[in-house]
Amino acid sequence: MSKYKFNKDQLKFVEDKLGITGKVRVVMNYVLISILLAIFYYLIVAVFFNTSKEELLVKENQLKAQEYKKAVEKMEVLDNVIANLEERDKEIYQSIFKSEPPDIFPVKNRASLYAQLDSSSDIRLVALTASKVKNAETLLVEHNAKIEAIKNVLKNNPDVKSIPSILPVKGLDVSQTGAGVGKRIHPFFKTSVEHTGLDLLASLGTQVVATADGVVKDITKTGDKGRGNVLIIAHQNGYMTKYAHLGDILVRKGQPVKQGSVVARVGNSGLSFAPHLHYEILHNDDIMDPVDYFFADLSPEEYREMKVIAMSSGQSLD
Repeated sequence: MSKYKFNKDQLKFVEDKLGITGKVRVVMNYVLISILLAIFYYLIVAVFFNTSKEELLVKENQLKAQEYKKAVEKMEVLDNVIANLEERDKEIYQSIFKSEPPDIFPVKNRASLYAQLDSSSDIRLVALTASKVKNAETLLVEHNAKIEAIKNVLKNNPDVKSIPSILPVKGLDVSQTGAGVGKRIHPFFKTSVEHTGLDLLASLGTQVVATADGVVKDITKTGDKGRGNVLIIAHQNGYMTKYAHLGDILVRKGQPVKQGSVVARVGNSGLSFAPHLHYEILHNDDIMDPVDYFFADLSPEEYREMKVIAMSSGQSLD
């Protein structure tokens, strides 16, 4: 459709013919308006209408939120159940053994650790992990140096054999471990008493060996009373070992003994519930935990297993 404009010179309306620039301007205006309208329509659709894929994602998020809420509720229920079970277990242990249950696997700050892992960014977690690994490598180097130093001492120092560092019963399996040091229930009086050694279950006549070089300090035989037949060996550096409830004692007072030499046999003498060896270690008259001194015979896994059994056994055999 043509456009007209009034010509003052001719005093009449004449047809307004656009030039190339005018036509280009008109086309550009139409294009610009079309683009703006398209953007406007897209925003309207994007804001107020969801595509099928978006609808699916929304539904999935809603389902995940519901599942998460259910999981949190279940975790709370399980936490309450575990807390009740721990409390009941503690009460049962106290009623039977008259003592607190051993805290074998203490876990501290678990909740705070999980919260940190959940809230920290990936970059922070990577940096934290790298720092931990670096510290672990440093500690590893230091411990390796210490181990090598210990090996050199063990290799070049003959006095090492004066430390009670082996098992006192030949052929002993870790499963034969009984009650360790601490409060235990007496097998006959059913009262809580201080147990000063480690019970090692073994059959009658099993060989008992000296756990370190030393000299027989004392031998006592009390028949069916107390610890029964007891052998005491004195070692260097303030160490002393006691072997109780023995059967035959194969050494005499004042006799030197070597680490690993047979000094007696397992018996059931004294106030003993079953054949076993009651073994004690003293250092400068202080009671030590014998399990911590079997490093020459036990692997780390065996040490851990023996430690757990000794701590968990609520009743001694003597």
